[in-house]
Amino acid sequence: MPNQVQIINPGDSPRWDQQMLATGKASFFHSAAWVATLSETYGYAPCYFVLRTDDNKVRALVPLMEVQSFITGKRGVSLPFSDYCEPIWETAEDAAQLLTCILSYGKKQGWKYLELRSGKRMPAGQPASNTFLGHTLNLSLGENELFASFRESTRRNIKKAAASEVVCKTSKSLQAIEQFYALNCLTRKRHGIPPQPFSFFKNVYKHIISQDKGVVVLASHKNKVIAGAVYLHFGRQAMYKYGASNGDYQQLRANYLVMWQAIQLYCQKGFESLDMGRTDPKNKGLNQFKNGWSPRTQELVYYKYSLKKPLPRQEEKNFPSLRERTMQHLPVPLLRMIGAVAYRHVA
Repeated sequence: MPNQVQIINPGDSPRWDQQMLATGKASFFHSAAWVATLSETYGYAPCYFVLRTDDNKVRALVPLMEVQSFITGKRGVSLPFSDYCEPIWETAEDAAQLLTCILSYGKKQGWKYLELRSGKRMPAGQPASNTFLGHTLNLSLGENELFASFRESTRRNIKKAAASEVVCKTSKSLQAIEQFYALNCLTRKRHGIPPQPFSFFKNVYKHIISQDKGVVVLASHKNKVIAGAVYLHFGRQAMYKYGASNGDYQQLRANYLVMWQAIQLYCQKGFESLDMGRTDPKNKGLNQFKNGWSPRTQELVYYKYSLKKPLPRQEEKNFPSLRERTMQHLPVPLLRMIGAVAYRHVA
């Protein structure tokens, strides 16, 4: 007789992180800090579907949040604004039981669809809705062996930044988050995308950075902050989540020194891996940057289960859209206003 599926909010479980780490399969996106950050910023309702063992340990899990939007509709996403969030299960029977329960729940709730962001192939041959690349660096090799493994151009760019008097500092302060956010706004404008609301990064600070679950690395040149990144960590795994820079200083290659500083930090603290995040296979520049650090590359596969009418076919996009080209010319304050309104509807 199969165990009963529970639907829970991790915020109601004081030992949630310990339970996740005990599975040996959890990433930062399974953590209570990430749940709190998304819920508090965007108002999403966590509904995590769990099967437990007889001694109350998590046996199988699909983390989900219910997104309600009068613009984009109501749906279940695992998880919003997360590069991936692996379902945790051992057997096909557990997977089928959880998916059946979730789809039934979603239909009752009126979801348009269920989206799973995973590196796994789903049971019953569910076709992928989208595919990305993930890059993971093995930190257990140590600083010296890692540095020797980097592409020659990557090593050269690290040295160039240092020789150009670029200075990197690691911080856990709100001021560092504010400085990073200013760079993030410039970077998003350059890409034709509105920045996330500042309230999101304030919650990243509140629930993650200030709780020693992440760091900000900032690069400065002549006392001006020109590049930075936000790193998150859970267990012995670190994650490069957000990067930003001032395009006027691109020739100094400060972003390479930022990454190297973080790699050194996490090596010294005994972390096992650095996840470099999701990358679109068509983004040649970002793939080239990440591949220069000699990571292991894996496929990240997304799946959508339609719960109402068939989902529209996703169109290939190989050039900036009119919307992106327009946003590249909008002032940052206006882009921030757009981001503050739009992001909770996107998920």
